Amino acid sequence: MGLSSAMQWWEEWQLRILILASCFIQYVLFFSLWMRRAPSMRRFRVLLWIAYIGGDAVAIYALATLFNRRKGTSDGDSSGLEVLWAPILLIHLGGQVTISAYSLEDNELWKRHTITLASQVTVALYVFCKWWSGEKMLLSAAILLFLIGILKFAQKPWALRTSSFNSLEASSIVFLLQEAQTEECIHSLAEYVPEAKHCVLETKVDTLQEDVTDSDYMFVNLSAPYSFRIAQLRSFLKLEDVRAYHALQGCLGDTFDSMFTKIGSINIMTSVGAIGLVFLLPFLTLASMVIFTTSHKDGQNEKDITVTYILFGCTTMLEFLLPFMMISLVFPCFESFLDKYTSGWHDMVSQYNLISFCIRKKKPTFMMKLATFNFLREFIHKYWYIQHVPVAFEITGVVRQHVKHGWKTYICDTASYRRFNELRGQWALRRHHQLGWSLKKPFDESVLIWHIATDLCFYHPNTSPQCRQREGTQRSREISNYMVYLLLIRPEMLMPGTRSDLFTLVSNKILGSSKGPFDTEELIAQEILDMPILPTPTDLVSNASKLAKAQMELSDEKERWNVIEGVWVEMLCYSASRCRGYLHAKSLGEGGECLTTICILLSLMGMETFADRHQRSEPPEEEEGEGEEQGEEEEEPCTSRAQGRASQSADNYSPV
Repeated sequence: MGLSSAMQWWEEWQLRILILASCFIQYVLFFSLWMRRAPSMRRFRVLLWIAYIGGDAVAIYALATLFNRRKGTSDGDSSGLEVLWAPILLIHLGGQVTISAYSLEDNELWKRHTITLASQVTVALYVFCKWWSGEKMLLSAAILLFLIGILKFAQKPWALRTSSFNSLEASSIVFLLQEAQTEECIHSLAEYVPEAKHCVLETKVDTLQEDVTDSDYMFVNLSAPYSFRIAQLRSFLKLEDVRAYHALQGCLGDTFDSMFTKIGSINIMTSVGAIGLVFLLPFLTLASMVIFTTSHKDGQNEKDITVTYILFGCTTMLEFLLPFMMISLVFPCFESFLDKYTSGWHDMVSQYNLISFCIRKKKPTFMMKLATFNFLREFIHKYWYIQHVPVAFEITGVVRQHVKHGWKTYICDTASYRRFNELRGQWALRRHHQLGWSLKKPFDESVLIWHIATDLCFYHPNTSPQCRQREGTQRSREISNYMVYLLLIRPEMLMPGTRSDLFTLVSNKILGSSKGPFDTEELIAQEILDMPILPTPTDLVSNASKLAKAQMELSDEKERWNVIEGVWVEMLCYSASRCRGYLHAKSLGEGGECLTTICILLSLMGMETFADRHQRSEPPEEEEGEGEEQGEEEEEPCTSRAQGRASQSADNYSPV
């Protein structure tokens, strides 16, 4: 087949291919909810991004092609069915209820989509009115399709507008004001702290307790009224660990729906409007399909008839999928099946390990050998080897116990409440002053030093195999690897001003000092331990080796790893409460982060949030001698009557 024949074939099939491709893209977008939330589908998100960007482009290009094609034909042309495809393209431009925005920035483009709505509806109506020559029954089908297409297309900019940050902030303010009016008034932190402490001490688990309420306000950096926070704390404490974790998952899922899907916009409409959108439109689509099936098609192009049948069938099936799923949730068997594929996306915790990175540098993997260009090799190094482990439930359980223990034995007034929220390992090291120097460095440096030291202790010859299998040991390494993942991949979430290039500098330092082609973590760890400790305070590798050797001097293995785990838990909480709500919300569109779960957990447990910290009416109270050194030396800052019980509880406390 020559070039001219190929061009003729393309001219004949161009519009058919475009509209069928647009229909296929809509199916990809409908199932995007699974692709975005299921951890196993992370690597396929680039296909979803292409579908999201290309969906509108293909539909608009198809409308333009239809317009140009009809301009060049006579009114009696036999391809009249092509005009019927115009309203179907409007339905495609309306998108799917499971995705309204791919990223958080897309919600701010609702004005652009409003202009697109007006222009494309005008083009579709112009094409249809000028060149329609079909019978009355086909006209009825076309009118129904136009009604569906305009309603669905109009819902898209509406959903984007309601999901924008300004709209969410406005609705959250109204919600918080309403909640504040229904609770007892607590006007100051001095009143809040003793009331919250009383809740923690007195509240028992209640199997009949309902889950916690809306949490969108945390993502728009709003401070909740103290009375509302007391009510949330009381409700959350009544949940046992599994239900508490499911409540956190529910908060993440609801926020995801509000910001990245049309489900949130449907929920805020009236019940009649929601029922109309979800259940009426599919039946209108089915009615138009029945009308087309029973109409006369004499003189129409057989290929166009086949394509139109495919379009009607696929569009009708797609419209019925959502109400079918909603009805299926009533039945337990379907509910458990759908829950398995829609709620596990935020159960995974990302992992990145510096020593494993050095091994890949020393001994390149097959993927590294395939990467010819240096920038591609670095990209694979950075992103391809991110691991994911399903330990979010365990980590949130450890953090919940840590905060509970803090309320019971550490917090007793405003000053101790604020000091507890400033801890990043000081409480865990309160009886090990010789390790306190490692926390006096910038936070990103402390994270790297403790990450390397944790691995050095884990691979140390004196660490027993039984200790390596302990739950606390494994949890310490999982949090350690996650914090380094944040430092390298999401430095803006770890802490404002985090220097991700520290990871490269430290890895180059280890590789530059290495003497052999080591291929195991144990060998590299031993070589780091054998390196001479330099007096330079900026040498992070030497500092990590010094810290690991000091930790190994603790004779009790269980105590050693309890201390390490305690430091990592405090660092994780410290980072979570200092990440802006916008960054937490943005990460949900990319699969979510465990740090976001911890942030919600801390808020529900009554801790200080990002907004609280920046809206303080007065500076933290200073006490004589307060600072890092005091944080290392103090035992429990509660009243003297409670000190004995607190000290005894702290001695037996393990965050696991």
